[in-house]
Amino acid sequence: MLLACVTACTVLALPRMAAAGGTLAVSISGANGGAIEGAVVVAEPLQPVARTHAPQRAVMDQHNLMFVPEVLVVMTGTAVDFPNSDQVRHQVYSFSPAKKFELALYAGSAHSPIVFDKPGLVTLGCNIHDNMLGYIWVSDSPWFARTAADGRALLRELAPGEYTVRIWHALLNESGAQLEQRISIADNQSGSVSFRLTRPLRAPTHNHGADKKWEDY
Repeated sequence: MLLACVTACTVLALPRMAAAGGTLAVSISGANGGAIEGAVVVAEPLQPVARTHAPQRAVMDQHNLMFVPEVLVVMTGTAVDFPNSDQVRHQVYSFSPAKKFELALYAGSAHSPIVFDKPGLVTLGCNIHDNMLGYIWVSDSPWFARTAADGRALLRELAPGEYTVRIWHALLNESGAQLEQRISIADNQSGSVSFRLTRPLRAPTHNHGADKKWEDY
């Protein structure tokens, strides 16, 4: 089971709310107690929350035969650019239910951005370089972040109310209710929650292209 408590940390750029809200500090540790870096944290309100946000834009680059960042978190409706900063061409695709698409073989910035209009996990690949693997987590909630090297994340400007806090990591080796917790946030108040995984993260199954040399292509 996961434990409950928390600390503070780094935050992704979030749409600004109309009024200052509460703050939620989240920490995630592994089965051995070490910090878990790069985990996705999302606070989903149990009741509809009135909010406004401008259309968002994000970038998933390709550099050194890797997707950069490996995991991108965006809000539903965000347009994502897929520039290719490599010396070779890529053909990016996804078969994920949340967004199926394919960008024909290209270099540079040859394609228009893709709008991610459904929530869920989108797994990215390249038809030319099988070892390339990336993820886009699409959230209906504007309150999200990724944990820093110290395993911490900070969510700001949460509207008062009840939330389900969910966590995800690309190498997560467990599933179930222990990966989420219910919390209440009061207006202008701070809250905290912490998770401890019960199993070690899986070993990476891909080298994300970093094991290849240019002459291989």
